[in-house]
Amino acid sequence: MAQHFSNKACVLVGPEMIEFTDVPVPPLGREDVLVRVEASGICGTDITIYKNFGLPQKALTKPLVMGHEAAGVVARVGEAVMNVAVGDRVAIEPFFFCKKCHNCKTGRTNLCKTPRQAGFGDVPGLLSQYYVCDADFVVKFPDSLSWEEAGCIQPLAVAVQLAKRAKFAAGQTIAIFGCGPLGSLVMAVARAYGVSKILAFGRSQERVDFARKSWADYAAVSPPLDEGQDVTDWAEAFKTTTMNEAGVESCGVDIAVEATSAEAYMHAGMAFLRPGGTYVQAGIGQPVNSFPTFTIVAKELDVIGTVRYTAGCFQTAVDLLASGKIDLKPMITAVFPLSKVAEALKYAMKREGLKVILMNQQI
Repeated sequence: MAQHFSNKACVLVGPEMIEFTDVPVPPLGREDVLVRVEASGICGTDITIYKNFGLPQKALTKPLVMGHEAAGVVARVGEAVMNVAVGDRVAIEPFFFCKKCHNCKTGRTNLCKTPRQAGFGDVPGLLSQYYVCDADFVVKFPDSLSWEEAGCIQPLAVAVQLAKRAKFAAGQTIAIFGCGPLGSLVMAVARAYGVSKILAFGRSQERVDFARKSWADYAAVSPPLDEGQDVTDWAEAFKTTTMNEAGVESCGVDIAVEATSAEAYMHAGMAFLRPGGTYVQAGIGQPVNSFPTFTIVAKELDVIGTVRYTAGCFQTAVDLLASGKIDLKPMITAVFPLSKVAEALKYAMKREGLKVILMNQQI
């Protein structure tokens, strides 16, 4: 079925070079939906792609529509679609897994061997006014959520996956290193799951203050690592000071989450953990980092990674927002029309706020 209407989109054509132009809407397949995109979020990966014309490990070879966090209204459905109807409000799951490989069949769809991901490689992203995708990759949400909140469902699902991997539970004490968008979303999920005490650390006083006001029981700017200072000694001193100030048992916390990719925070996370605790690496930066292997072995720590989301994470994110257990509205610090995408990206690059939202139908 041909699509005959204007579809403005944000097309990256080079490093920090973006064009706001019409792009074609693909034909609607039998199992597809056409979504009229209403709101999109900007994340750190978008900034990296914008600055470098791709990811450091894989540069783009041709122009690409950006974006992978979005929600909208179903405008059309293919003849075989049964799970949604025209008019439904939906969030788009942008990691289009194959449904056929071993990982997909065993529930680890986030590790699909042959995925297509919106806004990466040669797959058009969601910073457009309309988007066509398989109906299996949209999740309904109620009218009670604003479009700005709906634009945050995808990153919240990432935090839900992290909580699933780390087994967040009532009564735990958790330390989160990084008070940016991901760290803040992890705090929100931890609080919703009944975690007893949340410690949060960052380098921006503004973001630390927001964490303290919103979800953290204790939040502080991390001490500087001086040139030539041993990182292990720094991490242990950081822990000792914090445990005293935060009123946490000296043995340490149950779970440590590193949400920035800063190597010093990796060492701090290991130091903060009690024996038998769980360390979660969520931030991605350098491909190789130093890890305190002696600490991992001596304290018998569980060290896990987490990426994207799996079945049910989007629905859980929707439920947490719709029930009021999580309120992300204070996190949304700037809203731009889609046509102002370059301004939105430059604002996000300053890292002054937390979450930047684009309104896709505003041009």
